[in-house]
Amino acid sequence: VASLWSYHDYTTIAPGALSDALARHALAPARRTRILARTRDILNRNFPAIADWLDAQGGFSYSPPDAGAIVYARYHYPVNSTELVTRLRIEKSVLVVPGDHFGMDGYLRIGFGDSPAYLHAALDRVRDLLCSI
Repeated sequence: VASLWSYHDYTTIAPGALSDALARHALAPARRTRILARTRDILNRNFPAIADWLDAQGGFSYSPPDAGAIVYARYHYPVNSTELVTRLRIEKSVLVVPGDHFGMDGYLRIGFGDSPAYLHAALDRVRDLLCSI
């Protein structure tokens, strides 16, 4: 294993040629403007939705992110974050990141960059699980 880590470093230090070419093509100026507009639209629609959802649950506190599609939400339920996330994954097929992976038990890292319908469906499943805690 130790000897393989050096190979890992060389194979993952930079993107592969195909990945790099595809990224440059996708992010060419003409496409970049369209991609950024689409992304801004999704984030501008989804953050208010996730903020409203978090506020409605009554068991969360959070600060709006300065940028990006991730919110760290502190929850006030008597369960470890990895245990909660494991239950969400197994019982509700929802993926979020447990705060204790960052030394912040009692928090969840929730992404909101997908389509609004997908986000709302996932939040409904999270709410269903939280009602059982």
